[in-house]
Amino acid sequence: MRRFRATIVLLLTVSVLPTAAWAQTPDDLFNGQVLQRVDLLMHSADWAKLKENFQTNDYYPADLTWNGQTVRNSGIRSRGLGSRSATKPGLRVDFDRYSTDQEFLGLKSLVLDNLTQDSSGIHETVTMALFSRLGIPAPREAHARLYVNNEYIGLYVIVESVDKDLLARVFGVIGEDTQNDGFLFEFNYEDEWRLEYLGDELRPYMERFDAKTNESKGDEEKYRPIETLVRLVNETREDRLGEAIGGLLDIPAFLRFVAGQNFVAESDGFLGAWGINNFYLYRLENRTEHVLIAWDDDNAFWGPAFPTAEGHEANVLMAKLMRVPEYRAMYYAELQRAMDSAAEPVEDSTWMDTEIRRQLALIDQAMREDPSRPYSENHFDGARDKMLGFTRDRIRFVRCEMEGGSRSRCESEIGAESAPVRPQQ
Repeated sequence: MRRFRATIVLLLTVSVLPTAAWAQTPDDLFNGQVLQRVDLLMHSADWAKLKENFQTNDYYPADLTWNGQTVRNSGIRSRGLGSRSATKPGLRVDFDRYSTDQEFLGLKSLVLDNLTQDSSGIHETVTMALFSRLGIPAPREAHARLYVNNEYIGLYVIVESVDKDLLARVFGVIGEDTQNDGFLFEFNYEDEWRLEYLGDELRPYMERFDAKTNESKGDEEKYRPIETLVRLVNETREDRLGEAIGGLLDIPAFLRFVAGQNFVAESDGFLGAWGINNFYLYRLENRTEHVLIAWDDDNAFWGPAFPTAEGHEANVLMAKLMRVPEYRAMYYAELQRAMDSAAEPVEDSTWMDTEIRRQLALIDQAMREDPSRPYSENHFDGARDKMLGFTRDRIRFVRCEMEGGSRSRCESEIGAESAPVRPQQ
């Protein structure tokens, strides 16, 4: 009996221990099923400077606390392109900025996305959840309330950095070799580039592709394969394209990527209205083949009547691939797979609609209480309502176009007004 009572006491004690005692991994940090809380403690003058100088990449020291665990003396800075803000800064957190080799839950860094370009608050998080289901390399994400010096700053998204840790998670291990020592590049938007050949000098490619691994390697080793890929895309006839670039680009993975972006109506992705944008490029370890990694899909969910061939003719690579029957069929098979995944039955609804509703419920109060959001509560309500109707209408529209329906007929099926093919910036 004493042993039984002791067991009960132990179980009760364990049940009331702080959650932090159990939540010790990145999986817990990026658990999107719960609304996280992140606290930053820093000198108030530094926080004021960061906001005042939000267009710079100056770092400031801060302690970060999550779920009762604190990592001290991290470096934070303003980040983003169009999303930079003086009132609600997007933040990059580097745990080893001031303390060499310092990590948090095994992570070297993370991003705190300020959601200034997404009044629904869930465009990117729903997109990345779908991409993960489709096998598209993508960072993990979770919503969070952000507090600075105990003051609620607003609703943010914790985003996994695209770095060697993510590469190890996504590409795994072959034998005993972790597949994260390849060449990783972050794409930097310069202009409306649609993969036209930029010449044999490496400088234009270096400006657009920022090396994130193997930085000490020579420019020829890092960038010549990219120049070669772009050159072959431009000079090769479409009927020979697969043979010419198949060793430099995983074409099936590329078509899966752009089909996934199309299904979520991403207007600022690889086939974006303003040129290619928002992705990482990874040359696989010990190989010449490149793959795309998803990043920054705040501009997804443009609308359910987003054409299934949006951006195809404007992009040099996609235009040629779509003139090859094998690759055209592959693209539409991947688009069908994305639609099937979104439409997977969940009780009396679909997976995507259920996920949208779950995320909207999760963030509702935090969004309404957000003192720094750059849009009104009515604007949030309108974006929320748009998301609630997206899945049903998007599936109808995509199915209609894939069955050969005209744009006007497919729009009429979902009650959409005719909209310009090119989204407006």
